Amino acid sequence: MIAVAIIAILAVVVIPSFIKESKRGKSRSEVDPMFAELSTREEQYKVENSAYLAMAACPPTASSTGTDMTTPTCVTTATLPWTLLRVQAPQSKLTCSYVIARGNAGDQPTADGAWPGTWAGAPPSAPALSWYFITADCPDTDYIFKSWDTKIKAADGH
Repeated sequence: MIAVAIIAILAVVVIPSFIKESKRGKSRSEVDPMFAELSTREEQYKVENSAYLAMAACPPTASSTGTDMTTPTCVTTATLPWTLLRVQAPQSKLTCSYVIARGNAGDQPTADGAWPGTWAGAPPSAPALSWYFITADCPDTDYIFKSWDTKIKAADGH
């Protein structure tokens, strides 16, 4: 009886943690290649146009079932930057929504209110060079990639 109680307690603790990690792993398997694609396209755009390009949320919202990227989801007038950047989604369905904010050298990332409010701590000081950051709003957590610090960080600290 005691052994059954211990196993039940362990199951209550371990199963939710396992499910959360499984969802996080699924998001990271999408976020990593998308951040690589978007950052490569931003750098190419800057070489051609002498500035980075901001991009509204695309797909418009996160979806646990995924948004089909084989249809013209992100090539409408409202999301023209997706087309200008020539983004090729590495997957046919995206569960996360991506936004790119940009600024010039010396601009504070919060100057246009772009720094995501979900990120703990103070926003960074003004980078010395022009900059961009990409946020991914995913069903399980949010992620950020900054041009001045290329480590992908999760809003929940993992």
